[in-house]
Amino acid sequence: MQGEIMPVITLYRQLHERLPSRETTPRSALIREDASPVQAQRETLDVVCSLLSAAKVRFFCVRPMPGHPPVVAVPLRERKRALRVLAASGKPLVAARLPYGKRARGLTPEEAVGRLRPLKRAATLLNDAWAVRVGLYFASPSRTLTLGPEYGCDLEFWAKEKSMLVAPRANVSCDAVPAKGEKVEGGEELFNPLISAGHSVRAYPTRPEFTRRLVDDIDFPIDAVYTWVDNRDPAWRSRRDQALAGAAEIGEPNEMATTEARFTSRDELRFSLRSLLMHAPWINRIWIVTDGQTPPWLDTSHPMVRVVDHKEIFSDPSVLPVFNSHAIESQLHHIDGLAEHFLYLNDDFFLGRPLVPRTFFEANGITRFFPSLAHVPFGAPELEESPVHAAGMNNRRMLEDLSGRTLTQKLKHVPYALRRSLMFELEERFCDAFEATTRSRFRTSSDISVVSSLAHYYGYLNGKAVPGTIEYTYVDLSLRKTPAKLRRMLARRKHDAFCLNDTAPTTPDQDALFGKFLEAYFPTPAPFELR
Repeated sequence: MQGEIMPVITLYRQLHERLPSRETTPRSALIREDASPVQAQRETLDVVCSLLSAAKVRFFCVRPMPGHPPVVAVPLRERKRALRVLAASGKPLVAARLPYGKRARGLTPEEAVGRLRPLKRAATLLNDAWAVRVGLYFASPSRTLTLGPEYGCDLEFWAKEKSMLVAPRANVSCDAVPAKGEKVEGGEELFNPLISAGHSVRAYPTRPEFTRRLVDDIDFPIDAVYTWVDNRDPAWRSRRDQALAGAAEIGEPNEMATTEARFTSRDELRFSLRSLLMHAPWINRIWIVTDGQTPPWLDTSHPMVRVVDHKEIFSDPSVLPVFNSHAIESQLHHIDGLAEHFLYLNDDFFLGRPLVPRTFFEANGITRFFPSLAHVPFGAPELEESPVHAAGMNNRRMLEDLSGRTLTQKLKHVPYALRRSLMFELEERFCDAFEATTRSRFRTSSDISVVSSLAHYYGYLNGKAVPGTIEYTYVDLSLRKTPAKLRRMLARRKHDAFCLNDTAPTTPDQDALFGKFLEAYFPTPAPFELR
């Protein structure tokens, strides 16, 4: 039966049944308060480079292929010494042989890793290897997050041919460098795809060939924007109830636009932000758009995050207060200081594993969007019960009038990649539709949905957006099967992104389960959380 759920203690046990624990986390795992993929990659690369440098083993860092961890190149003739130095370091390093050349073609980075062994026991077995994965195990204090050699670094052994050192595997820059070439310093953003230039705090020895700005490098800042509401705030509830009373006098809005589930806060924002910082640490600044509210756990003095009131972004503040997400979303591009390229997220969107900027943007600024298999129904918007469907129908009519093309697919509930300039262009072109939507205090059948549909299809028709792919799932918290699904998600961590939503009011037990899941999946606090 929908909405029913077993006692939370039973669910808690089920949820943790397949979690990393003190027993299943590797004994050699290093506990880190800031455990995250970028922390693991940074620390492993630092360990390898510092050990090689201290032993005076020659090396330089190489720009890796997309999806691969950082790469350290060592001349082939120093292979045995390099492996011996790392093995004798006392660090709990593990290693595995990697294929190279034709044997590496078609393999994912995960498939390419052979059997992992402690390096102090395996060093001699790798003396003929051309490439080796080196890693450490890290864990959060809760043991619910374990990071292994997938976030390590690769050692490559470059053979000398005449006056050149030749790479054993492909990289994004070149096949060979001069054996006696110049050594320079390169920022970590060159070698770690999770780091942006704005967040680079380290430099590593490299060769000039790997410091060039490539045609597909994404080096523009990417911001993130959230909309957030806390329905537990008495002042907000008073404004909402007064607006509802006024709307009822003129026969609107419908029940789907005002259901309590639309405004419920379960602290999702805190964990969505953790997911963003953990899996997209290249984000530049974060903007949280609210109706005069501030999360009590948020350090508003932190330079990375800023709370923006609705009054700051609405072209006509006289329409406020509004409780219509379509209206609020249509004004996001008015945020003063917002970067040209940004991601828009609801607070029930979560990133499930590391994603690089090219998931959402091309280096030339083109955005990616992610079509869903769900369709926007055909029919008349004014007869449609769902305001979401009605907005999609209105978007379709506008694009049909403009281009003769018909929109049929919704988009997945994942971060929406947007360009500020395109939003201004849309507002100028469809000014009447924008204005009507901003004046709707609650969702109505005349709304348009700008950031979750219209901007992306309009961008596609104008050569400014392209479809992309993303591993995604949607979870309805009110369903009976949800506990088992959350347990699988936590154990496998295979989704790039997921949405945790509800189509009906949830019970206290369901809410408790939800909180336990988020704490386990995202145990590392963001730097702007008050402790």
